[in-house]
Amino acid sequence: MKITSTAIILLSFSLIFLSSYSCTSSVKETQLSRENPMFSMVIASDSSEFKDSIRNRVIQQYQNDGNIEIVNIKRLKDIDPTDYDVVLIIDTCLAWSGFNPTLNSFLEDNQSKDNVVLFMTAGDPDWTYSYQGVDAITSASVVEKEDVKFQEITKQINQIITN
Repeated sequence: MKITSTAIILLSFSLIFLSSYSCTSSVKETQLSRENPMFSMVIASDSSEFKDSIRNRVIQQYQNDGNIEIVNIKRLKDIDPTDYDVVLIIDTCLAWSGFNPTLNSFLEDNQSKDNVVLFMTAGDPDWTYSYQGVDAITSASVVEKEDVKFQEITKQINQIITN
């Protein structure tokens, strides 16, 4: 009986993890290129209604001035941050580990993080995240906070592209 309940609990956690992590497949990967761009940006993102809205607003804000590549967060391991002026990462805090292992590896493996902007959503609105010298903008997925978080993200992006 004990083995069965342990197996059920482990299976339940696995299903929760897979269902929360599988949403990353719905990010539409694309490239928006401009003639004579002022900057290049890659957005590595997972997907939710809140994150999609933030990502779309960022794209709308910058698409006329720079080249923007949108990729699934799972492709983060393939990104060399020195290839871009701005690397925007939009990810989810995983309750039991705090971060996506792909994100952790990216931050550990890359020395150059001055151009990285990290936006993390979490269930706890007061949660903060800092890792490998990168302080994340964090938020619960609350629609009422979208404007404030969008402004924080664009402020960091603007600081990078104007330097």
